[in-house]
Amino acid sequence: MLNLTFNDINSFKNYINASNCEDFVLNLSNMNIFESIKFVVLSSAYYSQKFPEDKLKCVVNSEDVKSLISSFDVKNLEFV
Repeated sequence: MLNLTFNDINSFKNYINASNCEDFVLNLSNMNIFESIKFVVLSSAYYSQKFPEDKLKCVVNSEDVKSLISSFDVKNLEFV
């Protein structure tokens, strides 16, 4: 399984559009809480368009970030 880090949402979007790789972990541990929230909400939307049956796996830097992101209605997200 690939562990991927992106600097911006456009890089992620380009990767999803160009790739058929469904089995990877999105590493958001280097982002602050606000960037993590923005990134995970947008990236889960892009991911679900291409892989509607799969879950986007991601890593965040704290339980606080995980808790806050979990309060959003993001059904295709899995924290690892």
